[in-house]
Amino acid sequence: MKKLVFIVEDNLVQQKMLQIHFEETLGDYAVQTFEHPQDMLPKLKEKPFAVVLDHFFGDKEGKTGLDYLKQLRQNYKTIPIIYYTSLDDESVKGEVMKLGAEQYIIKNSASLVRLKTALDSLHKKDADKGFFKKLFS
Repeated sequence: MKKLVFIVEDNLVQQKMLQIHFEETLGDYAVQTFEHPQDMLPKLKEKPFAVVLDHFFGDKEGKTGLDYLKQLRQNYKTIPIIYYTSLDDESVKGEVMKLGAEQYIIKNSASLVRLKTALDSLHKKDADKGFFKKLFS
């Protein structure tokens, strides 16, 4: 069964490239894409395996991915979030990690490999949790 991944990315070319990468190249994922986090929030009841959240998007309110990461952590603590950004800023990375994101991935030539590694890590955590749950139940 394919795992559902939500991708929030306002650049439609990037969005499509990520969707193809996850669904066709990796093959283990079903992807829903969103241009803005507000579009994604009502869909979270579908319980995605992970959310890939961009930092910048055209937000009329002036919010960034950090604002939405805070909101997601308050309301959806168990959904893993991978912060995906072109911003190479240690202070933002520190804040993102403090807020509980699984990974901070900078968009560059190696980012698709890093996304795969991040998802593999989430799979391992999920499998380990299931193994230990069965072991001690």
